Amino acid sequence: MRVFLLFLLCLLAPSLAPARESATETGAPAPLDAALRKLLAEEGHWAYTRTVRVFDKDGRLERTDLERYDPSQPESGRWTLVLRNGLPPDSGVVRSWQRQREREMRRRGRSLGAVLDFPGATLADDNRTHLIYSVPILAGASRRFPAEKFYVLLQVEKTRGEIDRLAVRTTEAFRVAGVARVDNVEADATFAVIDPEYPAQPVSGTAAGEARVAWLLRVGGRVELAWSDFKRVEPYDARYEVSIGDLKALDF
Repeated sequence: MRVFLLFLLCLLAPSLAPARESATETGAPAPLDAALRKLLAEEGHWAYTRTVRVFDKDGRLERTDLERYDPSQPESGRWTLVLRNGLPPDSGVVRSWQRQREREMRRRGRSLGAVLDFPGATLADDNRTHLIYSVPILAGASRRFPAEKFYVLLQVEKTRGEIDRLAVRTTEAFRVAGVARVDNVEADATFAVIDPEYPAQPVSGTAAGEARVAWLLRVGGRVELAWSDFKRVEPYDARYEVSIGDLKALDF
């Protein structure tokens, strides 16, 4: 369950295609499409520190990882595990963490357009400050979880025309192989302006879920992410002028 929660948070905070290329048409309503393109233009320009806190079903803290991401480095050296539970990690911990990162990257190989039904996005709320869109997840987007039981909320701040919140919600409880019943899953990511000249970036995220195995054993947990120590950099891939046109899966 906690692996799935980490996956949801990776889905939430966007890392799109390299900044020097434009995205293909998303088919989303115009304000949402413009906000996605604005965010896309900044991809690969921010190095940051990410703090990951993992809690068990009873709210007890299991581990805290301090990670550094730097897109100005070659792909193999962009992510670094700096600390685990406040201490420098040993080689075994680093290898385990690297394997988890590799699994996450394989899951994010598809474009957002292959996961989210942008043409099916609907305006859920239009208030004084924000537009909130509900976006379905495409059937078959996940081999393990029923896509029709999930939807994504994308919130566009009107003044700057930028996404400042993303969320994943479930419509109802559902069953999956190996877990009798998933009762609830929720994930949220919030964005904030780091530099007024550039679009808002993710600064915090949470994901929580609860399920029951054989109708008796309760499982679940919560994951909290926080981004800090932002530094604007030149993307490593930009020097090779690689052309990548689609919105890519999320890498925060």
